[in-house]
Amino acid sequence: MSRLSDVWRNHPLFRLVLEELINKPSGLSEKDLYEIIKKEHRYDVSKPELYEVLLRLELRGYIRVERIRKDLVVKLSPDIDRILQ
Repeated sequence: MSRLSDVWRNHPLFRLVLEELINKPSGLSEKDLYEIIKKEHRYDVSKPELYEVLLRLELRGYIRVERIRKDLVVKLSPDIDRILQ
């Protein structure tokens, strides 16, 4: 039987992603974002789970994901203020 903490999380992953990007408006690489979420927030997340959240946030217009060389860089959308109104 799994522990409740493994099933139910205090903060949704999408919220952690947005909070980190608000604190770092210049953007974060996908690798840095993954490490911050795992180490600083002690959030057990897989790469596919993170990619799914990034895709959903991008489709909703909250973030932009850009490929720079071999890295993915995640930034808040320039329209985020309008979207959140």
